[in-house]
Amino acid sequence: MPSTFLRAIAPVARIVPSVKKPERDPGFRGKFFWTIIVVVIYIIMSTVPLYGIEREAGVDIFWTLRVILASTRGTLAELGIGPIVTGGLILEILVGSKMINVDLTDPVERKLFNAANKAMAVIMTIFESIAYIAGGAYGTLSLGQELIVFAQLLFAGIIIILLDELIQKGWGFGSGISLFIVAGVAGRIAWSLFSVSIGDDDLYYGIIPATIQVLINKDRSFRELILRYNAPDLIGLLTTIGIAIIIIYLESMVIEIPVESSLYRFRFRYPIKFMYSSNVPVILAGALFANIMFFSQLIWGRFEGNFFASLLGSWVVENGRPIPTGGLAYYVVPPRGLLWSVEHIYQAIGYVILLTISCYFFSITWVEIAGIGAEQIAEQLLASRLSIPGVRRTKSKMAEYLDPYIRTAATLSGLLIGIVAGVADVLGAYASGSGILLAVSILKGLYEEIATKYAEEMTPFFKRMLLGPLAR
Repeated sequence: MPSTFLRAIAPVARIVPSVKKPERDPGFRGKFFWTIIVVVIYIIMSTVPLYGIEREAGVDIFWTLRVILASTRGTLAELGIGPIVTGGLILEILVGSKMINVDLTDPVERKLFNAANKAMAVIMTIFESIAYIAGGAYGTLSLGQELIVFAQLLFAGIIIILLDELIQKGWGFGSGISLFIVAGVAGRIAWSLFSVSIGDDDLYYGIIPATIQVLINKDRSFRELILRYNAPDLIGLLTTIGIAIIIIYLESMVIEIPVESSLYRFRFRYPIKFMYSSNVPVILAGALFANIMFFSQLIWGRFEGNFFASLLGSWVVENGRPIPTGGLAYYVVPPRGLLWSVEHIYQAIGYVILLTISCYFFSITWVEIAGIGAEQIAEQLLASRLSIPGVRRTKSKMAEYLDPYIRTAATLSGLLIGIVAGVADVLGAYASGSGILLAVSILKGLYEEIATKYAEEMTPFFKRMLLGPLAR
């Protein structure tokens, strides 16, 4: 029987519109069209400023994690995917810790869980909107301004929830969350490559115009581009390329399980991805770190100087940006390049360790939440009339055989993805290590999904072209 908590919050989802599943397959062109529409709407939202605020006023609470949250300061995309991911994070922790009971293999309970997930996203949108305003993210506002800003944040947050739901219901490729992250990462990389604003070293901020500037100006040395403080450098560029190659390689690794068809009596190998939890652990770890930063700033603002408040995080504001000086929050802020990491060596090490542990925890938990555990895979094999040679053809025995492989893949991929993302942040990867990791894995998945859909629709065409009437 599903948890009382799920039954209590699920009705909240009814206050917002719902996207229906397509009655028939939209096809390649239909999915491609809606995917582009969703991305364009998100980009427009990320450029339209909130009415009634000054973008330079207040503090930018999440300035270090905006890539992962797919958010843009002072715009309709201020909250980004934060409410969706945070709501899912809360439910995942509650289900993973057995604080709430839900059988995700039961279609009725799965539907209730999905409704609760959407409800939590709406609740977190309302909460974060209020907290942003009350926490001084936009400076001092009048009551009228606060209501106007709240209405905009709430409306924009619901639109983002619906855009994500539109894609997930089968109208487009991938998911709304993944598309928003890729769009944000692409924008940050383009800025790091081509920006002509002036950096702290009096060179152009973008690495390409900075390189041209150094080559033209004989008074500047090419060595200045190798390592830069608070600006893209060559080490960061090489790290970005290297991380992309590593992720593509890891995503292509599989563990092959021998299986045989009981119907056709032939054997082949069933692949289990080495990166079993994909990029989900990094997204959830980013959401966890964002909420630690968020709540520690709220508490520190209320109880500045209090010992217990400082355990969660102590802060100072520099140029409109909150900078952690101690507590747990000090270790969840991503490093800002190699020079910065050398100067703050313990913070950088602590960040990599916390990120790795978080990714490990979320990777293990996600296997159960997403329904990709050993029992679910065994059910899929049995439903497809497949068996494992030498293993009794029952759900329990097949799950017992598969469990060590799946747990090992989930454990190692969680640990590895945390280490790779953390080290990339330390080395100054463009758009952050987590951002690059997410973007590459998302793009690879999108490419495979798009290619598969395209091949499915093109196959009948080639059959008709090659075989003519025989293809009927």
